[in-house]
Amino acid sequence: MDELLRERDILNKNMLKAVNATQKQTDLVKLHEQAKRNLEGEIQNYKDEAQKQRKIIFHLEKERDRYINQASDLTQKADSVRMPWPLDKGKW
Repeated sequence: MDELLRERDILNKNMLKAVNATQKQTDLVKLHEQAKRNLEGEIQNYKDEAQKQRKIIFHLEKERDRYINQASDLTQKADSVRMPWPLDKGKW
């Protein structure tokens, strides 16, 4: 009978160790899942920000090209009406 009680105590002790170990693992899994969700959220934020910046870059490049074309047009107009340089003293 004493041996059965001792065996029961050992089994209970081992069961408590297993329950504690399982709880620790469960807590670690929950912690890692939360960390994963946080990182996924950060990654999504970076992706969103990168998309916004790509749009800004696209619009800036379009604006740059428009200004280049405008400058080219104005240069052509200026060249077409440009007076000879240096100006002849007798003509002015």
